Formats: sequence, structure tokens, C-alpha cells
Amino acid sequence: MMETYFKQFVRYNYFFGLALMIVSLPFSKFMLSVGQWWITGAWIFERLDLQKIQNFYHNKARLPFYLLIFPYILCLMAEGIGKGFKEFFKNKPAMIIASLFMLHVAGLIFTTDFQYAFKDLRTKIPLFILPLFLSTSETLSKKVFYRYLLLFILALTVGTIINTWKVINHDYLDIRDVAHHVGHIIFGLLICFSLFTLGYFIVKKNHFSFGLKIVFAFVFIWLTTYLFITKSITGFAVFLLTLMILLPVLIFRRKNRWLQTGLILLIVAVTAGVFLYLQRAIHDFYHIDPVDYSRLEKYTTRGNPYEHNPFNQQTENGKYLWLYVQWDELRDSWNKRSQIRFDNLDLKGNPVKFTIIRFLTSKGERKDADAVDKLSDDEIKAIEKGIANTLFLEKFSIRGRIYEFLMGYENYRQSENPTGSTIMQRLEFWKASLGLISDNWLYGVGTGDMNTAFHQQYEKMQTKLAPDQRWRSHNQFLSIFIGFGIFGLLWFLFAIGYPPLKLRWYDDFFFLIFLVIALLSMLTEDTIESQTGVTFFAFFYSFLLFLRKEKDPV
Repeated sequence: MMETYFKQFVRYNYFFGLALMIVSLPFSKFMLSVGQWWITGAWIFERLDLQKIQNFYHNKARLPFYLLIFPYILCLMAEGIGKGFKEFFKNKPAMIIASLFMLHVAGLIFTTDFQYAFKDLRTKIPLFILPLFLSTSETLSKKVFYRYLLLFILALTVGTIINTWKVINHDYLDIRDVAHHVGHIIFGLLICFSLFTLGYFIVKKNHFSFGLKIVFAFVFIWLTTYLFITKSITGFAVFLLTLMILLPVLIFRRKNRWLQTGLILLIVAVTAGVFLYLQRAIHDFYHIDPVDYSRLEKYTTRGNPYEHNPFNQQTENGKYLWLYVQWDELRDSWNKRSQIRFDNLDLKGNPVKFTIIRFLTSKGERKDADAVDKLSDDEIKAIEKGIANTLFLEKFSIRGRIYEFLMGYENYRQSENPTGSTIMQRLEFWKASLGLISDNWLYGVGTGDMNTAFHQQYEKMQTKLAPDQRWRSHNQFLSIFIGFGIFGLLWFLFAIGYPPLKLRWYDDFFFLIFLVIALLSMLTEDTIESQTGVTFFAFFYSFLLFLRKEKDPV
């Protein structure tokens, strides 16, 4: 009886550890670690043989029980861990995905910076322990599995509400900072997975009541709205691309011609809608309002002379930056409205006077005292934070992010300096990555030498990228290639692709969606190089593949 209660207690603790991890993904790196330790403890105690402890207690020939019980329990725990590893070694798919951690261990052979290498290995531990624990534990019923997914969606929804409150109160410097606890990219990926999960629950028959499906629909709409609020280009791109990949699969697997026709029309409509939206945004960016230079006014309403520079063709929202500028009025009026002096830097580190010029131009205002006086308090705070265009204040539009990209492209085209544009910077990262691959294509640079290698490569390229922006690949496949060479990259691809093929789980809806989202993210991010990223990948890969009794076909 006691053994039954103990096993049940340990099992509930294991469930709690899973719940803690799945709730912590949108919230806290620290609690993610706590969740992993909790699961570790439950996994060890799950294999503790209580019968042997009872026999040891009743064996009168032994030394006093209280002197040796703790060493004996430690021995039993070690024995249980050994049994767990024996189970793990029999599960080839789990071992293959866990081998990604061993790939990083093998990279120590070519490492010179062991301090960074061991720090990187600590970050990658989830790649080993989560497949180990989840593949050797009792599987979950479909009902329990769905409950975990709903718990995850609930936690994520709470996270979006908290982040939206920050947006409403302008409690951020950059819109991407509102999810700083996990990173805006990973947060966007979590939303993408939740959207497809909710869609499946809404469509799925006979498992959820109609009332619950209405709730799911409202949550779906809210999470989609959140992507608009936070202008998550990555979130939208990954969602749409995943949808474009999923729909053809659905088309070929369904025999209903009406459904096939509807899905094809949906693909065409989504593609056309995205194309037209981008075309309109690009047109608006490059459109320039005509100016009759012979009719430019020479004085402000306060009698001070304007400066006009028709030779500088910089624009903001189609209007020339360097027409109708009155520096003295700007300085005096701004200093009366803001604690940041006119000749100082804004909170992003740029000269605030140029941020003011850009912001007023984007509003269609002249750059004088009247224009500054008309600014609202919220607009003053926005300029102080380095927001240089009214488009960036729009809460339900991603035009600002498109404008930001085009602005960065134009600056790069004119100056060959990618600093300040996330897209242009990525091109510079990839250029550096290809250079490193060319020099180290066979064995790579090793687990710990990535930062050193990139620093040397940027110096070799004589890049104009700012020193504090000289980051790594922002492409997981390139990062693996650089770190471990061609054979490391091939093993990385094999380790991700083999387990679902071996288990015939490639047509499971949830795993397929997760894998597509993760792989798409790896094209523009070093997804498994951060704690939240590697935990997101290792947890959901193992949770969806190894911890379920039955799959949900696409």
C-alpha cells in the first residue's frame, strides 16, 4: 500500500514538473530551470525501489538502520538511474535527438576557449535530459495531453495580456522588449504553435463542447490581434509560411473535392493578400510628395528664417526631411517640453534633435516651435524613447516594421553600413558565416570558439557593422556548420528528421506543426543557442513525440 501511494505521489510530482515547465515557457527562464530540476527529481524517485528499503529496515543483521539508510538510498537511486538509462539506450529515436548535445560535447576537441564552451554546454543540457526523461516515463493519455496544451495556451494568453498592458502604458523602449523575459522571437513562435493548436481544437469533432470552441475562437482572435499589437513580423511570417506548408498537405490527404477547392482558394487568397499589402506598403514608402521649391516660405509664424536644403533628398513618409527647419525654435520649444536636452541623445542612443526632425516630418509638420508645441505628451515620450516615425506608434499595423526594413535597406544601399536594420544586419551575419564556413568547412571551429571566430571574420571583412552589433549567424543551420563542419550539419539534420520517421509520427498534426515552426525559425535565428530557445525546442520535440499514447493525424 505504501509503495502504491509513494508511486502515485511521485507521479503527481512529475505531472507538476511538466506543468511548471509548460507554464514557464512564456514567462520565466528561472522557473524553466526549476521545472527541469523538478522533473529530474521525480524521474529519479520514480525508479526508487521501496521494497528494498523495507527489506533493509527489517534485516536485523545489518548495522543500525539510521546510520546506513541514507547511503543505501543513494545507492538505490544510482541503481534506478542506471535502469532509466538502460530504458533510454533501448529507445533509438530518443537517443538520436539527444545526440545533439553529444555533438556539442564532441566539438570540445577543436575548442580553445573552454570557458565559453562549458557555458554553452550548460545551455544545451535540455537537448539531452528532456529526451531522456520524457522518453522513459509513462506516456500521457490524449485527454491529459490536451489539458497540458490548454494549460500552455492559458499561460501564454496571460503573458500576452501582461505584455499588452506594457504597450498601452508605453512601458518599453522598443516594441520587441515587451517580451524580454523569453525574447520576442520565441514568444512569437509560441503564439504560432498555439494558434494552430486552437484551430485544431475548434475543428476537431466530439472532443470539446460548442461553448469551449467559442472560447477557443475568441482566444485565437486575441492571439492574432496580439501579433498586430506587437508588430511581430517574425510571428506573422512563420504563421503564414506554416499555413502555406500545411494546406497542401491537407489538400492531398482529403478526398472531398469541395474541401480541396476551398483550401486551394484559401492559399491563393492569403498569398494575394500578403502580396498586395506589401506592394502598397512599398509604394507608400517610395512615394514622395512633390514640392515647388520656388514657393517655399522663408519665415516661421514667429518671424524666424527657415533653413531649406533641397539637395538632401532624405524623406520620411514621402516628405523631405530638410525643408522648413528652424533650429533655434526647435531647441527652445523642445527644452521646455522635455527633460532630455535638445543636444543630447535619446534613449536609443541617437541624437534627439534628429529624432525630432524625423518625427515631425513623418507627421507632415514643419520643424519649428509651432510643431513642437502641438505634440502631445505621449508623442514627446515617444521621441525621447527614440521613436522617429508616427507609423511606429500604430498599435494595429505592421506597416511600421515594413517601413523600418525599407529604411534600413536604403541606408545600407547608400552607405553599405547595415547597422540599425535587422534584415541588413542578418545579411552581414550570413556573409560572415559563409566566410567562416569556407575556411572551416570540414571540422568547424569547435563548441567554444564561435565568438572568437566571428570577431576575427568581421575584422577580416572590414565590416562597417557597429562593434556591439557583430553577432553570430542568426541561422541555426549556418551556426551548426560553422561549429562542427559538414558532418556535424548532416548529423544535425539527421537527428531532427530520423525520430519521427522511425516512429511513423511525421503525420501527427501537433508534431508536424511544431517541427515546421521550429525549422522555419532556424532560418533566421540561432533558435537553440539561448536557454528559452533550446528549452522550447527540446521540450516540445520530446513532449509531442515521446510522451503520447496516440497521435492526432493531420
